[in-house]
Amino acid sequence: MMPARHQKGFTLIELLVVISLISLLASMVLASLSSARDKARYARAKSDIYQLRTAMLVYKDDRGELPPIGDNCSACFNPPGAEWKLVIDDLVNNGYLSGRIDTDPWGNYYGYDDNDCNAGSSASYVFTAGADKINWTGDEYGPVLITPGC
Repeated sequence: MMPARHQKGFTLIELLVVISLISLLASMVLASLSSARDKARYARAKSDIYQLRTAMLVYKDDRGELPPIGDNCSACFNPPGAEWKLVIDDLVNNGYLSGRIDTDPWGNYYGYDDNDCNAGSSASYVFTAGADKINWTGDEYGPVLITPGC
């Protein structure tokens, strides 16, 4: 008769339970990291928008109007990249911004609704379309008022 062998190690069931627990914990960590990343992006967008607002208000105090973007219509919310870059160039080159703020954390140009009072229109705003890159769907930040209506 052969003596009984005592094998050391884990059973297949024990290994599967441990792997399942590790997978569950990893998915919880990844979900919380994704949430933290989204919150950080919105915090950066908020900071950028308020920097832009401050720079534009100082610009307006100095020059009597907001940086022009080539339109005065409420329907023209999203400036083309070239026009937005001209606004940022003007703010940076004249010392109103210390660095470029071309795009939001999702890679889109910030929205700038230029309805300055001297154009006889209403309020002016800066905003971002948010993560889905579409305006007015509920995930955007803003609009943040630059100047009130006239």
